[in-house]
Amino acid sequence: HAKDLELFVRVSVSNEHAEIDLSKKFGAINSEATGLLRLTKQYAKKIGLSFHVGSQCMHPISYTKGIAEIGNIIKKTKIIPDYINVGGGFPTIYPDLVPQSLDNYFEEIKKGLDYLKLEKKPKIICEPGRAIVAESGSTIAKVILRKKQKLFINDGTYGTLFDAGIPNIVYPSRLITNGRIISKKMTSFDFYGPTCDSIDYMKGPFVLPNNVKENDYIELGQLGGYGLTFRTKFNGFFSDEIYEVEDQPIMTMYDK
Repeated sequence: HAKDLELFVRVSVSNEHAEIDLSKKFGAINSEATGLLRLTKQYAKKIGLSFHVGSQCMHPISYTKGIAEIGNIIKKTKIIPDYINVGGGFPTIYPDLVPQSLDNYFEEIKKGLDYLKLEKKPKIICEPGRAIVAESGSTIAKVILRKKQKLFINDGTYGTLFDAGIPNIVYPSRLITNGRIISKKMTSFDFYGPTCDSIDYMKGPFVLPNNVKENDYIELGQLGGYGLTFRTKFNGFFSDEIYEVEDQPIMTMYDK
């Protein structure tokens, strides 16, 4: 009975260009969304349509396609929502994932919205998370053991490096030298975390100097978005040491 109730209908759209697909768990297909929109119109003061193109979306065309799907629902129901939420998915840069400029993403969103030619323009919402904050955080991990091109480190998929596991996000990496001579020859490594679980594995490849060894420290960047939030105390391995420093990120997609 809330007089200020606002409800959104989340529409399922293609996640074909996303590194992490979010479409299987959330979202109503077109035929379901039309009925839900009509229903929300009866009970809510304001209504919205939303979608999500998937996490780390690598092509801005996905937003145009999502907006087109929203347009189909508006056309069928003849209901213009108060809000259109184009969701998140805005990408950051990784060694093997170099996205287009965010300007291109916003241009595609504007193009898609203009194409709808709505009499009343809804308020547009977007949720850029990773794209804004990823570069603001790093994890410093210690090398516990080296076995050829496999490094056993004191953080892993049960800690801040969850996305380096099954999603296989390859974080930019660099060796912290501490004044010693570092080899100019670079080698690809994969990582094992500290827990007893064999799934605590990060395929990489993480490119580091060839002479990395036990007790060295490695910086892994782009962890400002999904890092600290993933930490668990599984097997008793946990760190809450956080330091604030001023330096440049390992990689950036923004002009300095």
